[in-house]
Amino acid sequence: MSATHAGRVRPGDHLCLPFASEVEQREVVSAFIADGLRRGERVLYFTDRTNPEALDAWLDPRGVDGALAIARGQLEVRGADGRDGFDPAEVVGGIRDAVRDARAAGFQGLRLTGEMSWALRGVPGATKLHEYESGVSSTVVDSGDLAAVCQYDERLFERADLTRLVSVHHGVVCIDPLHDDRQLRIVPTYSPRGLRIAGVVDDATAAPLADALQQAAAWPTGEPVLVLDLAELTFIDVAGIRALVRFAESVAPERRVQVRHMPTAMRKVLHIARWTLPDADESP
Repeated sequence: MSATHAGRVRPGDHLCLPFASEVEQREVVSAFIADGLRRGERVLYFTDRTNPEALDAWLDPRGVDGALAIARGQLEVRGADGRDGFDPAEVVGGIRDAVRDARAAGFQGLRLTGEMSWALRGVPGATKLHEYESGVSSTVVDSGDLAAVCQYDERLFERADLTRLVSVHHGVVCIDPLHDDRQLRIVPTYSPRGLRIAGVVDDATAAPLADALQQAAAWPTGEPVLVLDLAELTFIDVAGIRALVRFAESVAPERRVQVRHMPTAMRKVLHIARWTLPDADESP
């Protein structure tokens, strides 16, 4: 199934966010919301486990004033309250109305995202989630003015059920890379927390690598291990290796860096230069 970066979601997309940590949820959803607000779209958020007041804090690091967006009617937060029962046709009809209302109010379209954990509380009709998701897919295609992201916590849903629900969507949504060009791609990971580094690190891409490592070093220290996954690294020069070593030596004392899938050539350079990377695995 195809993956779309959160900052590249466009009208016509009905995507799924299967997440396994609050950090991943926050970063993907905040990027999706912030992009929509900047594009002049109305954003409708259905929250279940997240405090509605937290959204403003989510958006602040992205330079977006969530409180102002709410005040002017561009961002609306609603509770995913299904105590009276869940009727897929009724909810999908409400979404179609919301798309028309957004256009009538002068917005460029509607972005919809919701936390789906409410469906696990025995709400009457919750077994019809597949019917609902299919209805949203049809609405997205028919309207041309709607982008939707459905949030499913992997820790709460049964794997088989989640697999079927994901398959009803057009694809999944993921966090934007910290850097992505023809040579080097650096993507944050969440399980485990760290960076996946793919491509070539040389004179042209050493600076983006250093910037990404600096951002990772500034992440909150909730998780003690930062994993650098080099499985897709095809080349790295001495300057790049030195940047990784310095990064590993500079992280806060309460954390450590673990390197996975280190290329054989890189291992040889470390040995010759007598540099060390802590917790490096032994796999080539």
